Amino acid sequence: MKGIQDTSTNYFGAILKEADKYVVPKFQRDYSWDKDQWDDLWNDIESTLSEEEGEHYMGYLVLQKTGVIRNIIDGQQRFTTITLLILAAIKLVKALAEKGVEKEENEVRWKEMMNTYIGFKDTVTLDYDNKLVLNRNNDPYYKDYIVKLGELRIRNTKKTEKLMKSCFEFFESKLKKKGFEHGKDYAAYIQKVVSCLYFTEIIVSDELNAFKVFETLNARGVQLSSADLLKNYLFSLVDKESSHPERLNSLEEKWARLTSNNKSEHLPDFIRYYWNTSHKTIRKNYVFKTLRDEIKTQEQVFALLDDMLTYSDVYVALHDKNDEFWNEYDSGIRKQIGLLNLFGFKQPLSLLMVSCLKLDKDEFKKLLKLIINICVRYNVICDRNPNDQEGPFNNLSIYVSKYSRADYALLNSIIINDELFKEAFSRFSISYEKSANAKKIRYLLGAIENVKGNIRSVDPFSEEATIEHIMPRHYENWDIEDEVGQRTVDKLGNMCLLEPDKNRKISDAAYEEKKKVYQTSIYGTTKRIPEFFPSWGEDEVERRQENMAKTATSVWTVKY
Repeated sequence: MKGIQDTSTNYFGAILKEADKYVVPKFQRDYSWDKDQWDDLWNDIESTLSEEEGEHYMGYLVLQKTGVIRNIIDGQQRFTTITLLILAAIKLVKALAEKGVEKEENEVRWKEMMNTYIGFKDTVTLDYDNKLVLNRNNDPYYKDYIVKLGELRIRNTKKTEKLMKSCFEFFESKLKKKGFEHGKDYAAYIQKVVSCLYFTEIIVSDELNAFKVFETLNARGVQLSSADLLKNYLFSLVDKESSHPERLNSLEEKWARLTSNNKSEHLPDFIRYYWNTSHKTIRKNYVFKTLRDEIKTQEQVFALLDDMLTYSDVYVALHDKNDEFWNEYDSGIRKQIGLLNLFGFKQPLSLLMVSCLKLDKDEFKKLLKLIINICVRYNVICDRNPNDQEGPFNNLSIYVSKYSRADYALLNSIIINDELFKEAFSRFSISYEKSANAKKIRYLLGAIENVKGNIRSVDPFSEEATIEHIMPRHYENWDIEDEVGQRTVDKLGNMCLLEPDKNRKISDAAYEEKKKVYQTSIYGTTKRIPEFFPSWGEDEVERRQENMAKTATSVWTVKY
């Protein structure tokens, strides 16, 4: 692989001897492993040690070589966790010495274990010069509390510090349960651990090659997000170019705000959608490579972060109809945002982000409604591949970014015409068994009720209107063949809106009983069912749905 200085397979114990220090760059993410990962590692170790000459592969360890120092580019979570396990064992040996159990031997033993695995004590400061140096958020707690093997601070600790403390205590508890009576048992156990855990060690000579290796490993399925890659790269640019430490602090604060806004797991998606607001659409695997090629100076880094922060506020708001961001809009906007998320329409997110910032409120609301209607036709009713929408939405996004106005003709290729839509709508089925579908059905029926019935606004997110299956889902009491029931019961034409108490009352009743209840409903489209359909079966369902399809073309209009 280009950019790699050396590759080898080594055991953790051997890796520790290769360099004086292993440093987690200060811009790397914090320690984040939790109990699930600690437990997995512990079980893997126990299972491996139970086998004769057992070995356990720990994956890639990417290191940047600088003299006798190795920067940990990838692998800090595993490296740190194994170190915490070793420290837990050392503390237990020290505790035996303090209790007078083989005092002299255990005193020598725990100090030698510290020298071998952790670091040497400075004779002046009496602090350990640690082999492992963590990032700026983790190292003070690691150095001042965990390595000193004393009481671990609880108050005013960050989440990441609490995780390190809990990890240390987790392994301490597990080791105690092994019932070792002698310090040599703990020492032998740790010796076996560092000799059975092995890594593919990748040594790179400079930062740029480190990021190239990052990208390649990511493409091969190693769990490293494009956001992690980008963060490391941006911070390295500022750290390398800047003689002003406050700039790195400023960048760290901006990145923290960005992560807080979007949550770490959603950040890679946001970065991609953000970039696609003003550039040709890129696939997920190319996000880091594309931005790395574009961003070369610290001025560009800060401009990028400031812009992303602005867009991230909109991105977050587009995922929550109740976000206070929408307070400046009229109430109708919240329903549209709710529908965007109810149906999971993701392809237009870049377009909506840039349009929200570049267009006036009325124009943005008009565009949002058009997009909802386009997607209902294309994605929901006609069941076309939504990925095919990405290109046209991206073209309009770039246009809005450049001109601060919309050219709706750029969406023509993904607009389903009335005839195709009407035909697909007349055949549309949707299963009620999936919980999210109840809201979708309520919305579709409610939108038609708004035009053809008595109720002008049916809230799809409220249960004031329930979904009534005219031919019940459990149609055993009806004189219907099973084959007919299976292809009919989930048709939209077999469903109507009904008040909850009335729905409970008729349940699986015969159609003659249901008609009497429908006639008392506040929903006009339901109230008129007995008038147009004296009996109910597959033919009636098809006729009713064809009538609904005619209305649907004017409900989900795509004229602009």
